[in-house]
Amino acid sequence: MNKTLRIVLLSIGLTVLTGYMLWAVFFAPDLKKEQVCSNVSVVIEDSLSRRFLTAAEVRQVIRKAGLDPVGLTTQEVDVQKIETCVDSIGVVRKSECYFLQNGELRIRVEQRLPKLRVINEENYYVDSDRRIMPATSQTACHVPVVTGRVSKRMATEEIFDFVDWLEDNDFWNAQVEQINVRVNHDVELVPRVGGHIILLGQLDNYPAKLRKLKVLYTDGFTKIGWCDYRELDLRYQNQVIGRR
Repeated sequence: MNKTLRIVLLSIGLTVLTGYMLWAVFFAPDLKKEQVCSNVSVVIEDSLSRRFLTAAEVRQVIRKAGLDPVGLTTQEVDVQKIETCVDSIGVVRKSECYFLQNGELRIRVEQRLPKLRVINEENYYVDSDRRIMPATSQTACHVPVVTGRVSKRMATEEIFDFVDWLEDNDFWNAQVEQINVRVNHDVELVPRVGGHIILLGQLDNYPAKLRKLKVLYTDGFTKIGWCDYRELDLRYQNQVIGRR
């Protein structure tokens, strides 16, 4: 009797499981198609380190583009078009849009990371991907400032490489506040401390040039002083020329 009961219960269980699987295959997709977008949530992934954009601003951009998904079925929402719209925001590096099970559209946003700022006839950032990034009041951040006769090509190539090198050098990263490019493309550095200018010259062999100046900073200037110098010239091999 117990054996017969077990067989009956097993048969009922298999029947229910088979029915559920058939329902899931043939009917669940249709229910999903009819699911309505209930809300849009925006997650700014790196908002603790930089705040160039708010969730409210992202939602506003989507609404202005006529892409507000709330009230539409998930099938009617063009997720790819919304991603493209969000990616077009100047401070956005990339975005990802997807639906949650409750019908909410989740938008994850990664902001761009400024590497340096150029201020001359134009005003812009170069980001960590070597791309030009608009400078607005919302994007103010502490990065080296580059002035003078610097082109966008130079800013995204030689200057970018130099700033990248500075970031890996604790001493000079703390020292250099501004980079200025002269008409002949000679580069001069404005240190955070002292009233002098460091004339680096062309952006070649700068690790060796700055290495000899560091020795002078740490050893030589402790004996002779450096407050009276207005310019320290590193353009000549194995020399640091100080001009008063």
